[in-house]
Amino acid sequence: MRIFDIPNPELDNTRKMFRDLESDLRHTKIDLGIGIYRDENGDAPVFGAIKKAEKILFQTEISKSYKTPSGNLSYCNNILDLVLGQSVLKDRHGKIGVIQIPGAGSGLRIAGELIKSSTKNRCISVPDPTWRQQPFMFQKSGLSIKKYVYYDTKNNFLDFEGMLTDLNKLESGDALLLHGCCHNPTGADLSVDQWEEVAHVCSKIGLLPFIDLVYQGLGKGIEEDVEGIRRLVSIVPEVILTVSSSKTFGVYRDRCGLMAVITDVERVKASSLETMLSEIARELYFHPPDHAASVINILLEDVNLKKEWSLELNTMQKRIVSLRDKFANALQEKQNSDYFSFLNTQSGMFSLLPISNESILSLRHNNGVYLMPDGRINIASLPEIKIEYLSKIISELPEFN
Repeated sequence: MRIFDIPNPELDNTRKMFRDLESDLRHTKIDLGIGIYRDENGDAPVFGAIKKAEKILFQTEISKSYKTPSGNLSYCNNILDLVLGQSVLKDRHGKIGVIQIPGAGSGLRIAGELIKSSTKNRCISVPDPTWRQQPFMFQKSGLSIKKYVYYDTKNNFLDFEGMLTDLNKLESGDALLLHGCCHNPTGADLSVDQWEEVAHVCSKIGLLPFIDLVYQGLGKGIEEDVEGIRRLVSIVPEVILTVSSSKTFGVYRDRCGLMAVITDVERVKASSLETMLSEIARELYFHPPDHAASVINILLEDVNLKKEWSLELNTMQKRIVSLRDKFANALQEKQNSDYFSFLNTQSGMFSLLPISNESILSLRHNNGVYLMPDGRINIASLPEIKIEYLSKIISELPEFN
C-alpha cells in the first residue's frame, strides 16, 4: 500500500495561467495577470524609503527572538492610525483588538474562522464578482457563501442599486465582505456617500461588515482611499478589518498585514479581542514574520521616511492613473467609440475586460499576453511602450468587431 499514490491533480484556470506564464520563454510576453505593481522595465521596485528603513533595522536589531503570537503591535497601531485615523481611534478607544498577520490570505482565513465561531448564521455575502481567493478561503473555513450584485459586467459599471437591493435581503447575523478600495477585479469603488448608505443598511439589519483593505494609496490617495471605511466604522457598531501591506509598501514576499475587530460593547476590552484573534491565528500558525513589520514600523515613526514613502506611493498612483488614461484612449481610438471610457472611471491596479475565454486564451497563446481567466487586467503592470500594441490586438478580437 502507498498512501500518496494519487492522480495528477486537475489545475484550475488560474493555476494553468501561472503554469503557462512560467513556461513561456518568449521575451516579448507581457504579464498582466499577477497582481503586483511593475515599473516600465517590468520590475517590482523596492521603495527607497523601505530600503533606508531596512538599513536602520540591520544596524539596530539585536535579537531574532520570537515576538508574541500577536506579532508586532507597534506596527499594528501605526497601520490602524494610517487606515482609521485619530478621530475614529479616539472614538473607539479600548474597543479595537488587533494582531499582526502574514499577509492578506491569512487575514481571510482568520476572518472566516472568526465569523464561523461568532455569528449565528455562519454565512458571508461577497460581491459578484470578487477576488476568487476570498470565497475559497471562506469555504475552507466552513462558511456558507451568498453573492450580492456589485458590478454590471455587460455595461461595465458599479450597480449600486442592485447591491442595495441584495443587501436588504440579507439576514441579521450575516457577515458582509467589502473591498476597502480599488475593488479586485473590477476597479469600481463605492463613493463615500455610498459607503455611508451601506453602513446604515448594516446597522438596520444587523450585518457584520468585514473590510478587506489591500491597495491603500493606489486608488485616489492614502487618505482618500479610506474615507469610506472611516465613515462606515463611525456608524456600524461592530466591524472586522484586515489590512495587507504588500502593495502599499511593496513588501510582497515578506508577508505582512493586520487583523482587527472593532466593537462598541461596553464591557469588552481591546486585550480580550486581541487574545481572541491570536487564539484563532494560533490554530493556523504560531508567529507571523517580523521583518517587514519592523521595517514599516521604523518608516512610519520617522517623519522624513514617512514623507519619502508617501511621495513614492503617490508617484505610483499617478502613474497608474496615467496608464489607465492612455490605455483607454488608445482603445477608444482603435474602436472609434467611447466604449472603453469605463477604464478612466475606475481606481487602482485592476479592471475587468469584457472578453471571452477563447479570446483570453488567444491572447495568451498567440501574443504572449497573460490576463487572469476572468478577464482581469493588471494595468499597473502594463508597460507604457506596449499600450499601442496591446490596444491593437484587443481591438482585433471577435467581440469588438
